[in-house]
Amino acid sequence: MDSPRTILVLRFSSIGDIVQATSPLASLRNRFPNARIDFMTLSHFAPILENHPSINRLIQINSSEPVMTLGSMGNSIDEEYDLVVDLHNSLRTKIMCRRIVDTETLVYKKPRWKRLKLFQLHINDFANGFNQRSLYHDCLEPVLNGQTDIPSTTLSISENEKNQTTDLLKQYGIEHDYLVVIPSAAWKTKLWSIEKYKSVFSTLLNETDLSIIILGSVKDEICDEIDIDDSRVLNVKGKTDLRTSLGIINNAQAAVGSDTGLVHAAEALGVPAVMIMGPTSVETGGGTFLENSVTLANESLWCRPCSQNGKTPCYRKEQYCMTSITPENVINSLNSILSV
Repeated sequence: MDSPRTILVLRFSSIGDIVQATSPLASLRNRFPNARIDFMTLSHFAPILENHPSINRLIQINSSEPVMTLGSMGNSIDEEYDLVVDLHNSLRTKIMCRRIVDTETLVYKKPRWKRLKLFQLHINDFANGFNQRSLYHDCLEPVLNGQTDIPSTTLSISENEKNQTTDLLKQYGIEHDYLVVIPSAAWKTKLWSIEKYKSVFSTLLNETDLSIIILGSVKDEICDEIDIDDSRVLNVKGKTDLRTSLGIINNAQAAVGSDTGLVHAAEALGVPAVMIMGPTSVETGGGTFLENSVTLANESLWCRPCSQNGKTPCYRKEQYCMTSITPENVINSLNSILSV
């Protein structure tokens, strides 16, 4: 196709997937540096992409947006875009794309059959080196003109936001280097042990000068459960919006947490992470990418991965994928990061 002047990228949810989508977004920007690139997502996830250098305009829709409204939105942008890239392939994005007529559309294809075989039959037909970023790039192949490099993910934090974060943490008594802990996830099977988190905290507080900041939403009970009575431990569960959370992560020495969106966001901000990954895997979109990040996963377990996102309850007497990861594993991983 001719070089598009206007491109619309669709990815409605969720945080981790939107973060991973910034990699193909960078490829589009590199390939078409003069194009206008708009990104459409759900309004409550949109803040994560504020000030992104590859995006000209963020288009926000409400999660409760009626289907007919989506159709009308599609009608209204018939002549605005030369290329539409659907990186979600959901009912909502399909409705949108069907309304945008006479426009080339590239659609991300989900490896449903391969994942079904992986979960149900434990047959792994995924190629070596497979990851979510490469899967996203497969749908861009017709327009990349042979480009094979897969860029890193990126998010943007302004200097003002960095300074505001520093000032905020000073109010809480945090004025030195800190570790950010993101213990929650959408599904309980992705949560690590409360007692093991506390063990890691005790070791870090005894052996390092680091403070510890626990991040989570107001409903993330595990943040309160792992909190310990120490002036160097700050639990800001439910006290930060998405941009403030990103600012806190951006200024951290490292991040620790489950296979969840804000841990992926840490890497997109250049912050190394220790990801405690149980029922999910690289084939389901999990795992870390930075050279000094660490993915902790029991690769020898025959039963993992067992689901796309951790939704499926564990059917074994013990959830070995999580219980086999020890505090020592996390401490050693953090030491390897912090010593670089």
